[in-house]
Formats: sequence, C-alpha cells, structure tokens
Amino acid sequence: MGLRRIGILGGGQLGRMTIEEARKYPAHFAVLTPDYPSPAADLADEVLIGDLSDPEAVLDLGGRVDVVSYEIEHVRVDALKELEARGVPVIPGAAVLESIQDKGQQKRLWDEAGLAQAPWVDLPDDLASLPAADRAKTLRSRAAKVGGFPVVQKLRRGGYDGRGVRVLYGPSDEPLTGPSFLEAKVDFSKELAVVVVRAPGSEPAAYPCVEMVFDPAANLCDSVRAPADEPPEILQSALRTALRCVEALDRAARDVSPGGAGAVGVFGVELFRTRDGRVLVNEAAPRPHNSGHFTQDACSASQFEQFFRILAGLPPASTEQFRPARMLNLLGAPGASGTPEYEGLAEALAVPGVTIHLYGKREVRPYRKMGHLTAIADTAEEAALKAETARSRLRILGGRGIPQPGLR
Repeated sequence: MGLRRIGILGGGQLGRMTIEEARKYPAHFAVLTPDYPSPAADLADEVLIGDLSDPEAVLDLGGRVDVVSYEIEHVRVDALKELEARGVPVIPGAAVLESIQDKGQQKRLWDEAGLAQAPWVDLPDDLASLPAADRAKTLRSRAAKVGGFPVVQKLRRGGYDGRGVRVLYGPSDEPLTGPSFLEAKVDFSKELAVVVVRAPGSEPAAYPCVEMVFDPAANLCDSVRAPADEPPEILQSALRTALRCVEALDRAARDVSPGGAGAVGVFGVELFRTRDGRVLVNEAAPRPHNSGHFTQDACSASQFEQFFRILAGLPPASTEQFRPARMLNLLGAPGASGTPEYEGLAEALAVPGVTIHLYGKREVRPYRKMGHLTAIADTAEEAALKAETARSRLRILGGRGIPQPGLR
C-alpha cells in the first residue's frame, strides 16, 4: 500500500477521529476548514483555510489529493461534481450528497423506494411572509393532509443537531422561514439508528441497531444504548430499513451520475420505533454518525476505521460488537465559555471500562459537544451505570487560555 492522499472537507471531530484511526496505516490527510485551530486540523498533515461553500477552495483541495470526502453536509455540491468530472473520486458521490442536503428530496426518495415513513407534505416557500390569515389557512389545510396538528415543520436545507425543526401545535403558531415541509408528529417510543458500511466490491454491512436518547434542553442526542433493547424482529426491521435507505440513495445517484461513486462510505440512518411496533425511516447522513461513536470501544473496528478503509481503497472490517456499551456525549456546562477546562477528568477515567474521547475544541459553550465517553460491560445495565458514574464526575467549564499552535 502506497501513501494515500485523502482530502476531508470540514475540520470537526468526525474528521479528527477518522485521522486518529488512520494513523495505523500510511496516509496523508489534507483538511479544508474555515477555522484554525480545529479538531481535525490539529491532526492533519496539511491544512487549507477556506470556506466550504467556496468552489475554488474545494477545487484547490481536490487538486492536492487522491480522493475527497466530507465530514459535514454543508458543502458545495457543484464543486464536488466538477472534481468528479476532473477524475478526482468523491466519496460518497456528489449526487448522494445532493439528495441528502435537501430533506424534501430525501422524503421523496424514501417514498419511491417504498420505505415506511411519517406522512409529509410540502409547504409554500413564501409561507412565513404570507399575511397571518393566509398563513394560518395554508397551515391548516396542509396539516390536515398529514393527520392534523400537532405537526413537525422541517427546513429542507441547513438543519443540523436539532436546528431547522419546529413543532407546530396549531395554525397560528409561528413557522420557520425558508423552504420546508410538514411531517406528521410521530407517536414514537424510541429513536433508533443504524450505521451502514458500504464499500466497493463488498456486500453492504451494518452495525447493530442502537437506541438514541435525546436531551430536550440541548436538543441533541445525549446518549446511545448499544445494542438497542428491542425484540429481534424490531432490530432486524431496523437493519433492513437502513440498508434499503442506502440502496435507494445509491440507485438515485447512479441514475443521474453513472460515473460517480454512488452511495459508498459510512452512513448514519435515523429511525423511529412507533408505539404500535412499526419502524419508520427519519433521515440519513452520508458520514460517520454520533450514534456510531460506541464502535470505537465496543466493536471489532470503529465506524471511523471503516470510513478510512473505504477512502483508502482497502476492504471493510467486521461490524461485530463484542460487548454491550453506553455512549454519552460530553457537553459544555450551562454558562460555560472560553477555553475548556475538564474538571474531574482523572476521577471519570478511574471508572473501570470507561474510555473518554475529547475533541480538542478550543472554545467551550453551553451544550456544545466537547467529547464523548463510552462504557463497556457484561450487561447493558452495568454499562449504563458506569457511563453515568463517569459523566457525573466530569464537568467541562471555561477557564484560562492555552497556547495556540502555528499554522502548518
């Protein structure tokens, strides 16, 4: 294996953890990021400072590497298409990202593939600017098409970590501004997720289905139970649905871009488990996913190693999980600001079976993801107890400044 030059769009923690895993192999990483220092930039061999929406910056990165990928969805698809036209592989393909960037297009894809999902309906792009009476009339008529209020409004573009989503309880509620759609508010008992690994020349594989628990204050995933506590038929339904989602993305991408890579890579598929026992697809992400962080410590190979292997042209590894795990996100404390200080880190690490992954972010803010921890044990209950014990000992606060490294 020669030195593989890999370009990553984005300088966040997903890129950082991919580079960490890749250091077992010969590889050169170039990262395009608007921010320096940043988690991935700290570990990269080459750092380019630029906006991910700047086509010239994206093309500059592509001209320096053998393959390009992205660790965040908010990048210029037209620039990725141009890279593909120039013969630079983009993984997953640009057409896949184009489908995923537009959540309305995702919804249509799931319908075309015959996948079960929440009923939905498009909204007029100018909804928020309509006179109040007209807006209420429109919302009332569209909500009726998906079963009536309450409904969930989702922006078609730009949403991330709970942003771009609003529950509307009646026609007079203030909607979000921008192109969007309404979705029936699902009566679900759990939010599930499956990380899918899809490599060229290999059968698609998936990690065990997990349960995500959300923090209503932070409006993001708080913890992950792996595997999910569900009967075998639910777990199998979730796996089948996730694999079909990624297959649907691949078919759609190859229809419009036969020369692109299609849906190869690592995908996080989010699902609802309804109270009446159905599994509904919510949405997909074309990259390693927060729900898959447990794989670093509880599986034969992590989602980040799988991601690197695919980018490097290596065969995928096993997705086997060898022990129950509980992953907890580590967030900035309420009121925290400035340079992070990790109060109680040693005490948290003293809990047997706990591993802590810090992202190297230079600034802490309330509820900002600063790292995660994973506890493994013989039972799911024991793993949960260890994880909560460790997190209760650790607080991420703001404090003194630290030296800033020079730009490489």
